[in-house]
Amino acid sequence: MHGARAQLYDLIERYGYFAEGPYTLSGGGTSNVYFDLRRITMHPRGASVVSQLMLERLQGIDAVGGMESGAIPIAAAIALTSGTVRAFFIRKAEKMHGRRRLAEGCLKSGDNVGIVEDVTTSGRSVLFAIKAVEQLDGTVMKVISILDRQTGAKELIESAGYLFESLFVASDFTNDIDF
Repeated sequence: MHGARAQLYDLIERYGYFAEGPYTLSGGGTSNVYFDLRRITMHPRGASVVSQLMLERLQGIDAVGGMESGAIPIAAAIALTSGTVRAFFIRKAEKMHGRRRLAEGCLKSGDNVGIVEDVTTSGRSVLFAIKAVEQLDGTVMKVISILDRQTGAKELIESAGYLFESLFVASDFTNDIDF
């Protein structure tokens, strides 16, 4: 491993990987390992390498985003790096004031979209974001995650008919811990 991917691996290993569980996961399950990748996506070097690596894999898109809050720093970094790709995010629930929107930012009807996430676990939040994009007449071209926990997200997303890629999988960091 070399270049930006090696730099990202080192950042995750140093700042985003914890193995003293158990931890409660967003989907309700527990794990002996935890990946806190907001510590990476909000770090200057982390944001730079994540956006570079994801942008290389997200060709032909107009906008990039995903679920609050994990996708927000990733989408913003990609927009800044590209200079042309617009960023957005999907709320967990419709805003109850103002324009009452589920999608915020620069998502337009007809956009080709990349969905991004820091860590994928079950894949349900990704499908929620995809549904919101499609309700606005966007076309999801690809889903990309920094890390797939290898707990069913890839299979769920692909079985729904979407391309999925992750920069890393949990077993890249550990093979001997139940995650």
